[in-house]
Parts: sequence; structure tokens; C-alpha cells
Amino acid sequence: MKTLSSLERTILECLDTKEKGFYDILLQTGLKEHVCQNLLQSLIFRGLIKTNGKTYEIKQGISPIVLNELNGFDAKQAESLEMIEAIIQCQSNRVFKFKKIALDSKDEKIFLALLSNLETFLSDVHKRNVKQMPIKKRKIIFWGMGEIEQLLNQMTAGA
Repeated sequence: MKTLSSLERTILECLDTKEKGFYDILLQTGLKEHVCQNLLQSLIFRGLIKTNGKTYEIKQGISPIVLNELNGFDAKQAESLEMIEAIIQCQSNRVFKFKKIALDSKDEKIFLALLSNLETFLSDVHKRNVKQMPIKKRKIIFWGMGEIEQLLNQMTAGA
């Protein structure tokens, strides 16, 4: 089974807590009707969700091997790349900053401590708001850090 697209993952997130009807899924995700219908059919075909004709829910008893494949490192990396690309291409309602920074070891430790605080804050606000906020209104937030020399060598190794 190949990895899931971000669109398919959004449908599964929507169904995570309980079964939902088609229009509830549309309201939660903000997807267009035809896109949502195609995604639901694909997820049914792949054996990840089921329907009774009125509602959809995540299928129980999905094999641990399949779950690991769908939620493993490669799957998360593919989703991250897909979302980052979408954010970069988005022309409105986005915040995107990219900076090359000279950090000495002391400043890097301070930066990592600030990131730890940010992660705690984001985790807390997500827990507080997740139940009442539709998926379509949630935000994608990402950050990362790497040493330029290592990243450049990684890029050229694949060429």
C-alpha cells in the first residue's frame, strides 16, 4: 500500500473520533464535493474506511503492518513535503519565513530552548481547541534547522 496523500489524511483525521456523514466531512474539511467523494471512494477501496450508505467511519482491525506503513517516517516525510510545497506556492493567508542564520553554540542552545517552549505551547493550544475547531480552520506550522554544509552535501549526493 502506498502512502496517503495529505488530502486522504485529512479525511481520516476528520473520521478519527466518530463516524460522520458526507456533508459533515465537507464542513469539517472544506474540500469540494467531487474531491471529497473521490477521496472517500479511494479510502473505501483501500480498506481504510467503511460506509453504511449514510455515514463513513474508519475501519477497525487494520493490520499493524499497514498502519506502520501509513504512519511511518516515509509517510510523514511525504506529507510534510507536500504541505510545505503547498504553503510555499500559496499566494494569500500564509506566513513563510526562510533565513540563513549564523548561530554560535550558545545561541543555538537558546534557540533550541525557545523551540521547546514553542512545542509545548502548540501542544497545549491544540489540545484545548481540537474538539471545537473544524479541520479546515487549523494551521500548518513547521520549522527546522540544519547546517548548510551538511544540507548542500546531501543535495549533491542525490544528483
